[in-house]
Amino acid sequence: MSSLSANEDCLGWAARDASGFLSPYSFNRRVVRSDDVSIKITHCGVCYADVIWTRNGHGDSKYPLVPGHEIVGIVQEVGSNVNRFKVGDHVGVGTYVNSCRDCEYCNDEEEVYCVKRAVATFNGVDDDGTITKGGYSSYIVVHDR
Repeated sequence: MSSLSANEDCLGWAARDASGFLSPYSFNRRVVRSDDVSIKITHCGVCYADVIWTRNGHGDSKYPLVPGHEIVGIVQEVGSNVNRFKVGDHVGVGTYVNSCRDCEYCNDEEEVYCVKRAVATFNGVDDDGTITKGGYSSYIVVHDR
């Protein structure tokens, strides 16, 4: 399949400063790679983390910040190496979207405990150097694990 994300803008809601005020924000998601899944977001939870990071409560917010984890959606594209998901599947995304894939925890498919490079759904730095943007948006691209 050709990648949707190469030419489509993603519409999200972003905080641009510590006021935490969310406003419309257009950006591009990364191109779907061989081990990625692109998900059209239908629902996204709201919790204290979203409020804390939009307001720079930990002093490490990377603006513009698109919050939101606890994401539910429908798979719209899969990479060539993805076997566990197919277009049309209903899926969920939690707090993390990537990890080192090499440590003891990652090898046991417990990436949430990755000590080398657990990447949060939003306000994290992914392996390609981009700042992750969360679920208050139209779609998300994540690693298949």
